[in-house]
Amino acid sequence: MFRTTVSVASVIATVSIAASAFAGPIAPQSIKPLPYRPGPTLPGPVLPGPTAPAICDVDPAIASITLTKGARAGDVRISYEIVNRGRSAWRSGAEQQQVNLKTVNGNTSETYDLNRALTASAAGGATMLRASTPMLSYPFDTFEFGGTVDVSIAYDPDILIDANSCNDDRRSGNNTASIDSASVFAFVQGSATSRTFRF
Repeated sequence: MFRTTVSVASVIATVSIAASAFAGPIAPQSIKPLPYRPGPTLPGPVLPGPTAPAICDVDPAIASITLTKGARAGDVRISYEIVNRGRSAWRSGAEQQQVNLKTVNGNTSETYDLNRALTASAAGGATMLRASTPMLSYPFDTFEFGGTVDVSIAYDPDILIDANSCNDDRRSGNNTASIDSASVFAFVQGSATSRTFRF
């Protein structure tokens, strides 16, 4: 039986030799990235989508014209009312809209004109303007031909391109109203002191 004796000095020498073998610089190695694996998608905040600009529903309209006799024969006053028949509030610039009234005597062809600025603001369903002429002497022929009354709403030409939908009249069919000669003559010949024509 053989016994191997290892001295401490030989062990230290062996370790020293091994250490000296790794004492130099280590050559760099290329690093390969791991393949991308997407993780779970986390819910984010819900953002509001684009909304269409609000469009106002406004409708200035001629609601009525009233003829009223004066104390002297042949005298008549003409009044009218404009209302916003839309659901939205009317908002506009001053002097962008007006109302024109014209009377014509059926016999003499004499005319009377009344122009008034229409209000720049009015709630939906609200009255926008009430106007009256002074008491006129013989605006109509009381013997045979009567006469006519015309009321119209007029707008500035740029009102549709001013980027304000709250002064864009949605229904233009009620922007004019007239009383024909037969109706005027029936009034001036009749016994009623006042008559209102509604539109």
